[in-house]
Amino acid sequence: MQNICITSGEGDTGLFKIKNAFKSKLTWYMVGCVVIAGAVAFLAGYLIVHWGINYVDDIFDDQDKNRNLQMRYIKDLQNYITKMDITTDTISQLKNWTDENSYVYLAVYQNNKVVFNSDYTYDENLETEVTVGDVQESEYLYQLKLTDKRVVSADIFCYDYWKYYYYIWGAGIIIGVFLFIIVITMLLQKKVRYINSIVQELQILEGGNLEYPITVKGNDEIANLALGIDQMRLSIMDNMKKEQRMMQVNKDLVTSMSHDLRTPLTILNGYLEILNMDHIKDEKQRKHYLELSLARIREIKELSDDLFEYFLIYGENEKRIDVEAVPACMLAEDLIENQFLGLEEAGYQFTGVNRTNEQSGNCMVNIKYMQRVLNNIISNLEKYADKDIPIEVSASVEGKSMVIRVRNGIRKNLDEHESTKIGLITCDRIMRLHHGKFRKYETENEFTVELVIPMEIQDR
Repeated sequence: MQNICITSGEGDTGLFKIKNAFKSKLTWYMVGCVVIAGAVAFLAGYLIVHWGINYVDDIFDDQDKNRNLQMRYIKDLQNYITKMDITTDTISQLKNWTDENSYVYLAVYQNNKVVFNSDYTYDENLETEVTVGDVQESEYLYQLKLTDKRVVSADIFCYDYWKYYYYIWGAGIIIGVFLFIIVITMLLQKKVRYINSIVQELQILEGGNLEYPITVKGNDEIANLALGIDQMRLSIMDNMKKEQRMMQVNKDLVTSMSHDLRTPLTILNGYLEILNMDHIKDEKQRKHYLELSLARIREIKELSDDLFEYFLIYGENEKRIDVEAVPACMLAEDLIENQFLGLEEAGYQFTGVNRTNEQSGNCMVNIKYMQRVLNNIISNLEKYADKDIPIEVSASVEGKSMVIRVRNGIRKNLDEHESTKIGLITCDRIMRLHHGKFRKYETENEFTVELVIPMEIQDR
């Protein structure tokens, strides 16, 4: 069996490019412009030629005019014969005259024979005389006198008007080409104006006004380009707004932490100054101030740990966080039965509702980071929750997410140093790293947080 090997070379590549080119809407638009412009140019040229030829025919379709024109040529021919001394033997020299008058047909007859015809090529050794009927009696023949005194009859036909046909055809072609250029320019001008408007809008964007939208018209490649530029503009604006929000969050965080740190540091400084005084002789009183100082140091350490944790989470890349599938029912049981156990031992009231089961599916979480979220929530409850109002915790699957809600009453007469929101900011950041949501709702006496955790997508 013969093996056949097929290779593709530059010819196939060129054919592929041509096929792709005709998939372009802009290419078809340009082809349409050429077709329309060509049709208009052809129609205009055809009408000009048709009307012009008919007009010339109407003008020259006059027997008297043609007769006068023939008489003028006959007089000129007779003068030529006399000047050139043309005889019967040299009558073929009339070819020079017919060559100079290219729009004239001439036939000369003698004794009912054709002795000259402008359509023939003459040679002295070639017999060109053709016997014809009785033509010398025709009223349309003219008499010519040769220099050898012989008289011949001449049949002359003038078609000077043919030169006007050439003028008409030239005018038709020129006007057709002119109209083609005008029409195709007008059709393409729409796209050119659109491109120019995009260029002007880009110059506005270059000036820093990102709020100015890019105009999107049509559905061809130029419109797709404009849409892509506009989407890029919106993306840049969105990134800038996110960056501004992050800068504001960091600014607010630094301001809040500065305030929260200043209070315990001021108090700690006061305690240390008291301890530094020599007049405190009571060891019990000195120990009391030491304990108060250590408490403030622990408070400062806790705030610094929170700040470190926030910047640690903030520096994480969303694409680098690893998640794993954890059964929703197990996560809910651990939260309700284990995570909040320490709160009950500390004297807080607690109620839990688990609406998940083994068929609820899996949550996509990072255990380490999710534990940080729960720790921050529990720490927030220890600082702000009212022990007289039960803490309500519920877990349920809603749509494609698992939702954990924690609701608590707000303790009255909160200490000033407990106003930091860094824990909640950290929770929000971690949940966004999970592609989930962190929601908080606060009223005068009640505070609620919701953790919206994405569920694993089940293959069907």
